[in-house]
Amino acid sequence: MSAVEAPLGHVEVVRGLWRARARGRLPHALLFEGPGGVGKFRAALWFAQGIFCATWAEDDASAAEEWAGPCGTCGPCKRFQSRSHPDVFVLDPLEHELETIPIAAITEREDGKWQGDSVCEFLALRPAEGGMRVVVVREFERANDAAQNALLKTLEEPGDATLLVLESSRPDLLLETVRSRCVTVRFGALEAEQARDILRAAGSTNVRGPLVGWAGGSPGRALALERAGALAVRAVFADLLHGRTDPLAATRRVLELEGEFTGRTPTAQVRERTRAALDLLLAVLRDGVCHASGLPAEGLAHGDLAVLALGRTAAWTAALERVVALRGEVELNLSPESLLDRAFLALPRPA
Repeated sequence: MSAVEAPLGHVEVVRGLWRARARGRLPHALLFEGPGGVGKFRAALWFAQGIFCATWAEDDASAAEEWAGPCGTCGPCKRFQSRSHPDVFVLDPLEHELETIPIAAITEREDGKWQGDSVCEFLALRPAEGGMRVVVVREFERANDAAQNALLKTLEEPGDATLLVLESSRPDLLLETVRSRCVTVRFGALEAEQARDILRAAGSTNVRGPLVGWAGGSPGRALALERAGALAVRAVFADLLHGRTDPLAATRRVLELEGEFTGRTPTAQVRERTRAALDLLLAVLRDGVCHASGLPAEGLAHGDLAVLALGRTAAWTAALERVVALRGEVELNLSPESLLDRAFLALPRPA
């Protein structure tokens, strides 16, 4: 884990949590909820690092009001950044290329395939440095029902000096029993220029291109679109909607485009490519339905394609509903080629 920088656009949210801690009002379980790619996970790490920083004035609410954040240079900060702090457990499924967080990552299982420690094993230990034990889980919506249920007892009876921070951009996929035991901290989209600043720092070559608009103020989403070759994929959609290519040829084109996708196997990478393509297609179709319902095309990320929906609300709505259903079928491990064929065949033909 490299140095954790302040989460652009979310600093005051995190400082509010530190102030709550200084007043003894910090809940034992937090759900960092908001759009994907806006910096929730970075905010969770910055928050956790601040809990251990040696410059923190413990239980001093007045000092907390003025505190700028973790110094990054003290012993605890350095241990946090090098992943050697004994009182911090970070579960990042993206780092381990996990499509699903297994139950073995939450609680010890003899038949589990997880190779690392589990959350419950970690929390069974006493704080090594005399403070708190903190768990941060990225994209907790990746946890299956069994894994979520395995965390319930910990959420109900966390023990002393324990803090869990669950991050999710799909809280609707979390069990209600999990959500009800967490205090929700909401994060919003970033302003366009803030998103561009993050893209510049990440070395993006499309800082002034349309990706920021397509991503809706999410720099992480914009970077993911860039890596997935979204500009070229959307050009295929444009050819389809204008009638310049047929659906089956469009599928072949999309699957042959260059792009970077997570996944330990070629099959998993193709599945991720299909998810990305269908998510982008859904965004185009939603904008089309919005324009057909009266919203100006100029205010829509895909307004240039949305104008094709004018006067064709029923056809675009039917296509949207069909692609939503197909997007859900990606998780059933069906053929990616078949899913894209069916999605493209569902699109409205040129007027």
